[in-house]
Amino acid sequence: MASAQEGGHQAPPKTAGILPDGLRLVGSLARHVQALVAVAGAEGRDALALYVRLAIMLVAALLFLAVAYFSILFFLAFAISTLFGVSWIWITLGLAVFHLLIALMCATHVRSHFRTPVFSVTGTEIKKDLAALRTLDSNEPTP
Repeated sequence: MASAQEGGHQAPPKTAGILPDGLRLVGSLARHVQALVAVAGAEGRDALALYVRLAIMLVAALLFLAVAYFSILFFLAFAISTLFGVSWIWITLGLAVFHLLIALMCATHVRSHFRTPVFSVTGTEIKKDLAALRTLDSNEPTP
């Protein structure tokens, strides 16, 4: 007598019914979701550590950039003072006024463009879609 494996056919595994299979499926899905959440948590902690290090480096870079900028401004003030015989304090005042004027121009530009609407086309399209849906809802007969 030949066994079922010799013919290439295997008998289907015996199950206890739909309820135990359903419970196994739900348990498997729950374990899978739990594993995904654990992986996401570990990656989230790694990402947070990375972004904190990057933020610290960015702040340090901006601090060193500011120190370098002020050093260059003082160098220019003393260099111009030496070349033209003008007191360095007046040259520093002139550089400060120049920077204040540039800051005022930037602030005026930001203020004039701050109220510019954004996503106006998208907002119009959403309003049209909502109006069309309301029209469809009002044309449907009530059950």
